[in-house]
Amino acid sequence: MKNILLVDDESKILKILKSSLSKQGYNVYTAANGQEARNKIADTNANLVFLDLKLPDASGLELLQEFIGLYPNKIYIMMTAFGNIDNAVSAMKAGAFDYMVKPVKLNELIVTIEKAFEWLGVKEENKKLKEQLLHSEVHGELVANSSPMKNILRLVERVSATEANILIQGESGTGKTKIAQMIHMLSERKHAPFIPINCAAIPEQLLESELFGHEKGSFTGAVSSRKGKFESANGGTIFLDEIGEISPSFQAKLLQVTQDKTFMRVGSDKLSKVDFRIICATNRDLKRLVEEGNFREDLYYRLNIVDIYIPSLKERKEDIPLLVENFLEKYRSKHKKDYKTNRKLMNLLMNYEWPGNVRELENAIERAVVLCDEDSITIEDFPREIRKGKNENLNDMMRIENSASLPEIMDEIEKKYILKALDESLGQPAKAARTLGISRQSLLYKMNKFFSENI
Repeated sequence: MKNILLVDDESKILKILKSSLSKQGYNVYTAANGQEARNKIADTNANLVFLDLKLPDASGLELLQEFIGLYPNKIYIMMTAFGNIDNAVSAMKAGAFDYMVKPVKLNELIVTIEKAFEWLGVKEENKKLKEQLLHSEVHGELVANSSPMKNILRLVERVSATEANILIQGESGTGKTKIAQMIHMLSERKHAPFIPINCAAIPEQLLESELFGHEKGSFTGAVSSRKGKFESANGGTIFLDEIGEISPSFQAKLLQVTQDKTFMRVGSDKLSKVDFRIICATNRDLKRLVEEGNFREDLYYRLNIVDIYIPSLKERKEDIPLLVENFLEKYRSKHKKDYKTNRKLMNLLMNYEWPGNVRELENAIERAVVLCDEDSITIEDFPREIRKGKNENLNDMMRIENSASLPEIMDEIEKKYILKALDESLGQPAKAARTLGISRQSLLYKMNKFFSENI
């Protein structure tokens, strides 16, 4: 039996929906306020929960956050008469499966319900894969030994089950494409195409044709009609890498695609409509581009329903030993040779800053394997910048007078780390706080504590 809990403070709506859905074969429970919803969700076996945004004694978003923590295996859908982007973004980020604006049409409601229960079946089917994703230490090149990466993989599991557009941000080489592929493979679209395209690698004058396709004779060299990447991604996922590089004129064209999934081929006056999910990635600060007027704000919010930030390798150094072992295993299989490392080498690799992130680490390991004469890899097999790379920044931070007390030493180290993070983030407290692994409020407190006298 498919069980549904409806939470709404309007008794007429509850009666109508309960009657209509019961006739469709669903077992329906109702609650008129937050406390009643808490009791019903605890006492019933409802799989699907509809939450009104505004209740007499609670906020629907607050209940959503509370219930997801207590009952993570249920599906939650928000309903409200106050539809706007902010509410939609908040609901999706909090973990809602979908978001509906009242008054809800019965046929649309049933389609959403069926989609939700269908996803429950897919979730069960993918249970083994997701368990492996969350509990194994290595999943391909995505290591989940550090807390940041474990949190990312949990978020990937949640968002892959939705249709929300996703923006993946992080430095080059951190694994943004791998995350996009993983989201696709854990989604209902996994049997359909995953189409990646690097927006920065295609000249602007060709990008429209590449994405939308073109008709024969639409421009010089168009000797035949050709479908674009969006048509090729029908039923699947399109991954737009380096989205921050597209021009303002093309941003306007892309906005229409994100709104209604329609477009025209170059040289055509016929509107095409296809079904796809958009995942975007960038190594640039897209929010800053919006503030500077170089990226459309409306497009930014369309693409950024859920954002995933992948930290640099230097921010998750606990993952380095497992990554090294993962890459070595890859080359052991390839070269039929048992390559080994030692603790001294691993310490040197963990102290290197890795400006090229995971991509640089893999290239360095491959180089070391090629140059290694014996089974044991040494630092001499690595590129010059890594051989000579000593953690000078850390050494500088540790140059504190011997006469200082322990609290003074700790304060001095903390100050220097904060200054370094602020410098690397160009003075942005939120970004610096993320680098340091603390909240923005904590960082502002420490800045006031250490530097207020100098301001």
